[in-house]
Amino acid sequence: MQKKLVQSSLALATATALGLGGAFVAGPAVADNGPQKLNVQSEAAVQKALDKASGVNAYGAKNGKLTIGVDKADKNTEKLEQDFSNVKVVEGIKELKAYAGNDLVGGAGYLVKAGAGGGACSTGFSGWDADGKPIVLTAGHCAKIINQTTNEFEGDTIVNETEQPSTAPAKGGEGGVQSGLGIIGTWGYHKYGGELVPPGSDAQPKADDIDFAVINVDASKYNVKTGVTDWSTAGEDDLGAKLATDITEVGAHSEGTVQKAGRTTGLTENETWTVYNEEFEFTKVSGRFVHGFGVKAQEGDPFSAPGDSGGGVFQGETAVGVISGGGPATDENGDAIDFSWVADLDYSLEKSGQKISFTDPNEEPPGEDDKDADASAAADGEDADASAAADGEDADASAAAEGDDANASDNADADAKEADASSAAEGDDAEASADADGAEADASAAADGDDADASAAADGKDDKADSDADGDEKPEAPKVGDQTVVEGGKITGKAAPNAEVKLTWKPAGDAQAGSAQAQAAPAEGSVTVKTDADGNFATEAPAEAGEYAYSATVTANGQTSEAANFMVTVQAAEADRNLTVEPKEISASNFVKEDKGVQITAEGFEEGENVTLEVVAGPENVEGITLEETANADGVVGFSIYGTSASNPEAYLGKYDLEVTGANDTEDEDALTGSFEVVADEDGNGGGDDGDDNGNDDGNGDGGGSDLPRTGAELTGLAAGAGLLLVGGAAVVLTMRRKKNN
Repeated sequence: MQKKLVQSSLALATATALGLGGAFVAGPAVADNGPQKLNVQSEAAVQKALDKASGVNAYGAKNGKLTIGVDKADKNTEKLEQDFSNVKVVEGIKELKAYAGNDLVGGAGYLVKAGAGGGACSTGFSGWDADGKPIVLTAGHCAKIINQTTNEFEGDTIVNETEQPSTAPAKGGEGGVQSGLGIIGTWGYHKYGGELVPPGSDAQPKADDIDFAVINVDASKYNVKTGVTDWSTAGEDDLGAKLATDITEVGAHSEGTVQKAGRTTGLTENETWTVYNEEFEFTKVSGRFVHGFGVKAQEGDPFSAPGDSGGGVFQGETAVGVISGGGPATDENGDAIDFSWVADLDYSLEKSGQKISFTDPNEEPPGEDDKDADASAAADGEDADASAAADGEDADASAAAEGDDANASDNADADAKEADASSAAEGDDAEASADADGAEADASAAADGDDADASAAADGKDDKADSDADGDEKPEAPKVGDQTVVEGGKITGKAAPNAEVKLTWKPAGDAQAGSAQAQAAPAEGSVTVKTDADGNFATEAPAEAGEYAYSATVTANGQTSEAANFMVTVQAAEADRNLTVEPKEISASNFVKEDKGVQITAEGFEEGENVTLEVVAGPENVEGITLEETANADGVVGFSIYGTSASNPEAYLGKYDLEVTGANDTEDEDALTGSFEVVADEDGNGGGDDGDDNGNDDGNGDGGGSDLPRTGAELTGLAAGAGLLLVGGAAVVLTMRRKKNN
């Protein structure tokens, strides 16, 4: 069944009495149909709503609603709440300050040069990039010289040395003293927020507003260590001597307790601000929005302070973010608190395209046959020392592995007596001894969970230790999170390299049937894809818009992992926008006929989107005409404009320029434009109806779609100049007066 086109009608009537001095006199406003529902899954719709707000210091589009945080609400933000049922404005949300200290393990202090001056920040997490080069992650604003008055960027800072720990504020010092170990390295990728949002500005946050930077470490001066310091050994100027934790992965934070290490406040532990984080995703930090989450602490005992910027925030062995900024705030109970904003690390890595690994690429991984242990006897200080005595004497073989799984070597006597070596690895040295009188000793090596067997061969042949990885261990479940894609887009994730990933899916209850697009994947089913050498995989999403419940497993070495469950939201692909105005030229006599007039059809909007038509230019006695209507399920909306003063149709003569915009338009999306012109009839008086019933007398066609269903109001003049009667529906009521010639 063909869907009915939603259409509004605008009737123009003349006023020839009462001395109305204005060109247009507004009557009743658009009928109140109640608040709309904002499509928070659309970044464009959210951005459009934010563009209409002012003084935004935080926002979040979560759980089907948009929450906007402001210091104090004004008429713009209040109107948003009135216009949209799922928009909430929270007052008392203040702008935070970046925590760079204007005044390589994670959490250490480092210095930066900023022109003639400088400052201090904290390292977040150390590791290796995709090319195996050492890096440190920290806050992006530490890489910027920021004017403290205007918050404008004045250039990039230069990475200097690490700070001497014993002089840092975390140990009661003044800070700013170089460690003497040399310059750490240079800035790699760095980004701090987006466009500056000064007071009164209408600039709004973007999805890639992050506070994140990478330092490329000079490997000739520093060895990166993946742990986070607990600051207990700062007095010895060795922050790596005792760690709060080792870091093994990056992940999303969980609401609850988090820890942080930084050069100003040392190691701290507090609770995330759950109520705030449920509402907001972006918070303004020194004039720029930053994506992340909040942590609250008691007033006077902060989670972080200036100089802690970039410091690592973690939960267990998981890196979850770096300190961005903070300041005083009031919680939901009205209590004063110290508030810290954390730039979430998983989000920053995703938006920046950067990668970090916490496995040293220069170390031999345990459990690989070609890297485990291949020990041979050597006389001068090699990895394994072996001495053997023939004719019944004992033979001692010792292997110094220093991190290898197991090394064993032995020589037998001339009578081909055998000896087996035993080694206990666990990263330490392994000793193997064998009796030369034919006695045998069994050995087992326990090296990081792998087994190694060593046997000695006679007649001076080299010994060989074989290590087999535990083939019974299941691979780790695929790493894949909730995703939003367009119809036919790609779903991505990561798992073991060169392995098979099986994905199954089914509608979560909201998948639409009958998509106009060809289906790239059925609404329910499964598919198996293979990961590349880096473990990345991708597959096509369902072609129908809706929500889908996915499950993914990976199979490697004959073992199948636990399932990873996630949601995929498929959004309808945006249709091309188009505006049709029919007819583009119409006689005055036809324009004043209700069943003719001018029909305007706009296409390419989102279902339920509020669409506005405005007459932006026209005859000199025309101004301020606007109509609003809601797009139907096909994203189409219709408008109708006609005159009601059949006795004076020449009042409408002239050209009318139109603009059509949607409530979800982005800043770079232009309005749809068109025009029509009302012309005099052939006899020049602009009145009467000299054409046939279809209005074809002047070649204008049949009224440009007068057969389209109309849901707009019928407007009828009560008396000359007295006004208009609105009979139901949503329409703008305007009267027009012909300019008098005095």
